[in-house]
Amino acid sequence: MRDALKTHHFGYSLMLDPGLRDIDEFARLVAAARASCDSGDIAQSVQNYRAALSLWRGPALSGLDSDAFHRKAVRLNEERLTILEECFDLELLQGRERTLLPELVTHVSENPLREKLRGQLMLALHRVGQRTDALQVYREGREQMVRELGLEPSEELRRLEKEILNDAPNLAPGTSITPAKQIIPRQLPPQPPYFTGRDEQVRQLCAALTGIAPPGNQATRAVNLFGQGGVGKTSLAIHVAYELMQEHFPDGQIYYDLHGSQPAPVSPARVLDHFLRVLGVPPPSIPDEMDERAAMFRSCVAGRRMLLVLDDAAGEDQIQPLLPGGWDCAVIVTSRTPQTGVPSLQKVRLDVLAVQDAVELLQRIVGDNRVGAEPAAATSLVRTVEGLPLALSIIGARLVTAPNRTISSMAQRVHDDRRSLDELVHGSQSVRSSIASVYHGLPQRLRNLLSLLSLFDMEAIPGWMAGVVIGVGPREALDLMDEAAACQLLLPVGVEPSNDPHYRFHNLTRLFLRETANRFAPERRREVVRRVVGAWLSLVEQAHGRLYGGNFTLVRGESPRWEPPAALVRHVLADPLHWLDVERSALLAAVGHAAAHGFDELCWELAINLVTLFEARFYRDDWRESHETALELVMRTGNVRGEAALRCSLGSLYISQRRIDRAKPQLEKALPIFEGLRDNGGTALTLRNLALCLHIQGAFNEALNAYGQAAELFLAAGDPIGQAHTWCNMAQIHASSSGNGATAQRLLTDALRICDEVGNQRVRSQVLFRLGELNLRLGLPEQAMSRFFTALPIVREQADRVGEGYVQRGLGNAQLAQGNLAEAERCFQSALALAKATGNSHDMALVRLSLAEVYLQQNRQQRAVALLGQALPVFRQYGDEESVNRTLSLLPPRS
Repeated sequence: MRDALKTHHFGYSLMLDPGLRDIDEFARLVAAARASCDSGDIAQSVQNYRAALSLWRGPALSGLDSDAFHRKAVRLNEERLTILEECFDLELLQGRERTLLPELVTHVSENPLREKLRGQLMLALHRVGQRTDALQVYREGREQMVRELGLEPSEELRRLEKEILNDAPNLAPGTSITPAKQIIPRQLPPQPPYFTGRDEQVRQLCAALTGIAPPGNQATRAVNLFGQGGVGKTSLAIHVAYELMQEHFPDGQIYYDLHGSQPAPVSPARVLDHFLRVLGVPPPSIPDEMDERAAMFRSCVAGRRMLLVLDDAAGEDQIQPLLPGGWDCAVIVTSRTPQTGVPSLQKVRLDVLAVQDAVELLQRIVGDNRVGAEPAAATSLVRTVEGLPLALSIIGARLVTAPNRTISSMAQRVHDDRRSLDELVHGSQSVRSSIASVYHGLPQRLRNLLSLLSLFDMEAIPGWMAGVVIGVGPREALDLMDEAAACQLLLPVGVEPSNDPHYRFHNLTRLFLRETANRFAPERRREVVRRVVGAWLSLVEQAHGRLYGGNFTLVRGESPRWEPPAALVRHVLADPLHWLDVERSALLAAVGHAAAHGFDELCWELAINLVTLFEARFYRDDWRESHETALELVMRTGNVRGEAALRCSLGSLYISQRRIDRAKPQLEKALPIFEGLRDNGGTALTLRNLALCLHIQGAFNEALNAYGQAAELFLAAGDPIGQAHTWCNMAQIHASSSGNGATAQRLLTDALRICDEVGNQRVRSQVLFRLGELNLRLGLPEQAMSRFFTALPIVREQADRVGEGYVQRGLGNAQLAQGNLAEAERCFQSALALAKATGNSHDMALVRLSLAEVYLQQNRQQRAVALLGQALPVFRQYGDEESVNRTLSLLPPRS
């Protein structure tokens, strides 16, 4: 300081370094005050403003008589008044009008023409209940301005007078005469570092959040992004927010985690308190009532282009008060359940990542080299966790922290169901915790249902199963399943509405729920499985009964049945074969569950009943595997009826494959068991199948004898369809081998009558086909075509591709017999395509043989020979001597 005082010839000067003058400190404090205001810290801003104003000791440069000093003083005094007005604005926002009144009165009397100060005094007087005085202040100011300046008050001051006269709500505590500089919040969390895929959802969200307001609709643009825990909703919301913030929402972005999946979600009142503070509302001015806070929030953001991200919402009651009121703002709400109670929210469901995107996410986390070195292991790992982003993030983080660990080793760990969830933990991230947060918030009955449903490894669980598991009616069962689906613990299967909705578990959810199922006693778990498998058996029997006109051609056991609801039965019976096909994987799983729990009677009965589907759809692998599973169980438990039934059915399977060497041993073991049990129906089925073996081997007399015994036993067992089917086979021998067309005609006519009486369309189509063949043998191709055309719509209605292939081949032979070569070729081509679709090589060979005959008559010998060459080894493989001889007769002699 000693060096700062300088002596000159004209006197003295004081030269201070920057920052040491009062004016420098004043400027610093004002800058700090404005910065605090911008960041939303109103209290600190006022403190800095008051500190700056406290540096003043009266008018600037008073006592100095100089024009230069006078001009400088005018600027400084003007700046002081401006800062004072800014400070008053914030203090009015804080609700300090009563404290400010003396100071405002003083400054207005000293500066009577300063409209901003006069308006602040008017507002303060109005708020403390002195509206008359506030209006008087306006009138005095107006008179003085007109008298001294010849001007009316500004529009802003005149508007304030009118608002005071009308007691306008916008003058309530917490507002100022002119708002302080708008605060622009930037609260988004950091961008997700490994965001991958989601192109379609990004497009959807961006379109919804930036669209043009439709005429007459100024509602807030709001999107509800919902999906199961860990699916990446927050990452997508934040990614989209960063994409849009600069261009579309320059006035700010507010983010808040609502903790909806936690035991104690954040109350909307608390969220609104945070919003208002962020937007610069002083804490004392924030109302106590939630509705008032919501109204103040809407006022604060009105006209501002802002984006709100409300993460992890609990429900509509939490969301509704937080929504802005106009089109300028936009909102992204993430939640595990769709928020259907808020109509303004556009719903966007987020699912797991596709395999390619999931592998790319893992690659971004652990690096290209590691994934590139083990692409198969990476794909396997992704499939095991079904593309769940949370699980992949945890796996990636663990691999990064263990650079020497291979992806293959991690895949093996995660693939082990016993430790999978234990592996999916890293730091605060845990798949188990994510699922548990939802599960433990559910009602007890729904928790019980989900835990017990997890016992069933089914690709799709029909809604009716819930009723069987916990013993409720069908409507209540579907309500519970929909409630679980809304919480994303169950996922709907299929996108079309259905009267028979199906659901599935994400694999990791199923593992978690299976852990929770351990709280039930083993007896309870076994009983649930028994009831569910019994329910499936009951429904399959209903389907078989509709197709066959009754429980015909079946061996029946003593398993307890479930009485299904009438609506479910109607659904099954509307198209029984289609229903069986849709439920195929669940039915096979039910066989496996029955076997795993030792329910031998249920297991073999369900497997036997499913032959209706296996035979019609040519599911030979399912037929064999289900029967082998059941046979192993009944052999272990000593269930002899089940053993005989399964061996008889396996014999049918091998006969359909023309594997007589495998069929006969099974049938020869089944026959004495059925005879010992005096089971006429089982004995008849086994004898019929043994007769088929003899038939295929060319032992026609022995076959007819066995067929005759079977037909009598079917009659004794009350199984007319079994009898009709047996007569159909007998007729084939009479027509082809003994040339006894009249007997064949009588047998087939009687079989057709029985099918019509019982209503069995499946066997009826087979009888019609045999009648058509018989007509061809008798030289009646036109009658044959009539039979085939009658059978065609039956097999098509039942989607019986095997049967349709037979009928198309019959039509081709009838056309060929009439010389219609082009039509015959068309029918044979259709038959060949159907045979290829079912994978039946013997049927394909038969069609190729017939097609070759057409080509030979068209002089297309090269194509004919090629087809015959393909057919011959198949016939030899199956031991079909008749077709072998016919093929050889058509082949040109070797030179």
